[in-house]
Amino acid sequence: QGDIKDLSVVDILQLLYQQQKSGVLTLADKSKQVQVLFDNGMIISATSSIRNINEYLGEMLLKADLITKTQLLRTLEIQRETLKKLGDILIEQGYITLEELRHFLKLQTHETIFKLLMWKSGTYNFHQRIVTYNKKTTSPINTEHFLMDSLRMTDELPEIRKKVYSKNIVFEKMPGAEDEIKFWRVQDRDEDEDDLFFDSDEPDPSERILNSSEKRIFDLIDGERSVSEIINIGRIGEFETLKALSMLISKRLIDVGYELEEERITTSQDISVKNVSSYLAVAVFVIILVGYLFIAYPRIKSNFTISPSNTTLFNQSQLN
Repeated sequence: QGDIKDLSVVDILQLLYQQQKSGVLTLADKSKQVQVLFDNGMIISATSSIRNINEYLGEMLLKADLITKTQLLRTLEIQRETLKKLGDILIEQGYITLEELRHFLKLQTHETIFKLLMWKSGTYNFHQRIVTYNKKTTSPINTEHFLMDSLRMTDELPEIRKKVYSKNIVFEKMPGAEDEIKFWRVQDRDEDEDDLFFDSDEPDPSERILNSSEKRIFDLIDGERSVSEIINIGRIGEFETLKALSMLISKRLIDVGYELEEERITTSQDISVKNVSSYLAVAVFVIILVGYLFIAYPRIKSNFTISPSNTTLFNQSQLN
């Protein structure tokens, strides 16, 4: 156990891999907490206390068009009754295949740990123990390969962000791109079970070659889907999608069509903050009003109080 400022997340993961440790690594920073399971130095899974709703397995499958909203609600209902894992129920119901579940569980773990690598502060604690998991649905991730891919992703991301600067962008295919791409060579690869993000030598943008990720993303561009939507249905992860879009721009196959207006999503936290602000404003107004009345009361009282002499004069005037 220790502080992330003294030993970075990358160093911690690398150390656990080199020593082939098995157990649970817990990292915490204020309200954030992530737990990573290791088996003989290999990453098994990662769970986060701050996971966005779009990062939950059910939501990922829904946005990838692999299941419907009705199927997801039915699965959640069964889960509440049986306490089974969501993925197991989805397979039992025939909604997804085992291969699809393995892929999305791995993708979920990759995305969670990649964000974890950005942490600059916090604490860590490793509890060594035997880790059990479902070997049918979960395939261990080679920690060393993952770290190499993640460092590459971190280095490339700033340049990619210059071209794909918003998830609200809607890309369009360049005129004639659909016909031209028919003569391009698609560079297929056999996906390594230990490598979701495969690091290959990228061809020169001027060459008429596409890798499998670029071809997948190109086919999804229709002039209506935003980058955010393409990430969800692309099924290759956020970074690989952004990289593919960046390469397609460099190869002059797509261009920015327009950008959607960003919608403000009101969360319960926003509502709470708004309510507190309203209450504070009312409280301040009441305090100022009471203070003013307290100071001004003597003057107001004197202005509206009739002196005894004036009372006598008034009574005499009524008798005349």
